[in-house]
Amino acid sequence: MLQVAFVNENTLGHRSYLLPFVQTLRAKPDHGIVPHWIDATPLPPDLKRYGEFSVKLLRRWGLDWGPTRWRSAASRHVQRQLQALYCETRLDAVVINTQSVALELMHWWDHPPLFVCLDATFAQLARSPWFANGRIGRLAAPITLAGLRRRERELFREVTMFLPWSEAAADSLRMEYRIPAKRIQTLPPSVSLGSKEAWRAGHSRKSILFVGGDFKRKGGPLLVEAFLQYLRGDFELDIVTQSPIESAPDIRVHRGISAGSPAWHALWQEADVFVFPSSLETFGIVLLEALAFRVPAVSSPCGAAREILDNGAAGLLLDEMTPVAVAEAVRQVFTDEEATAHRVDRGANRVAHRYCLEQNTARLAESLRSVLDQKTACVS
Repeated sequence: MLQVAFVNENTLGHRSYLLPFVQTLRAKPDHGIVPHWIDATPLPPDLKRYGEFSVKLLRRWGLDWGPTRWRSAASRHVQRQLQALYCETRLDAVVINTQSVALELMHWWDHPPLFVCLDATFAQLARSPWFANGRIGRLAAPITLAGLRRRERELFREVTMFLPWSEAAADSLRMEYRIPAKRIQTLPPSVSLGSKEAWRAGHSRKSILFVGGDFKRKGGPLLVEAFLQYLRGDFELDIVTQSPIESAPDIRVHRGISAGSPAWHALWQEADVFVFPSSLETFGIVLLEALAFRVPAVSSPCGAAREILDNGAAGLLLDEMTPVAVAEAVRQVFTDEEATAHRVDRGANRVAHRYCLEQNTARLAESLRSVLDQKTACVS
């Protein structure tokens, strides 16, 4: 049995990436992997003071070196935990999500083979508002991000295998970092199919579902505006979020609902359409849940939405991020039910063949065994 540490960044959508793989490996020991779980966050007090300190005005302009300090602190926390585990048990490999919390591992000379999962490279993030909010931050980015990107490249020279979430991240590794294709194997976030047999148009008042912990970034205000102006009366809106917003007539806000819980399943079962007008994304795991539960999806083209929704063949992609465009797309789901049913079926098939948790867990286990067998053979 291979002893493998699984390290999770544990922020935003990263919380739900590695855990399903680990749970499946624990439930199926025939894969030959014994997983050991490590969380990169929350940070201990000494690292928290360094990693989360910021000057508000400088942070607003992207000039406080926040991305670098937080990643450095989280990586040190990971290194400490891995070294402690390494003293207790043999470690054959480390699977870590993402490179953001792996930057100190290149200085751990006895580290076992590293498998790094990533939703985006720092080169991709540097082109987006993730690292540089506003004009000043973007202009200063070549200076403020230089050290972070240098450390990423140093880490990448130590990585045994890259496990990017999407083809876009894989392309960046190949084209911008010159990583050989043999060191890259796409491992997207993965789910199990839901229990709906087929899409149905639902009740006379149809249910729109929105899921997004960060209500603003995930496009919640745009959806609410579209709902209030154009959709109320024919639809009801269920919002799952952690943000402090209030319920209103025909708008139900749900908090404290965890993925996989009975309440979570019930909302997906009752949903007639899922709307995801996110403005800033690297992937969009919740879209996979919509496809798995056979709920028609309407999404912005943000993150990996085009890849997940097969360029619109498995869900509707918004051409414009306006209340009118959102409302028209929602109504289109129900005015052409045959086309919607076709998209729903195509989405479920994509989950079964591309994003299936059981299949991708087996691929991950096989990749670990194969790479480690090759290294053992080389040493022999």
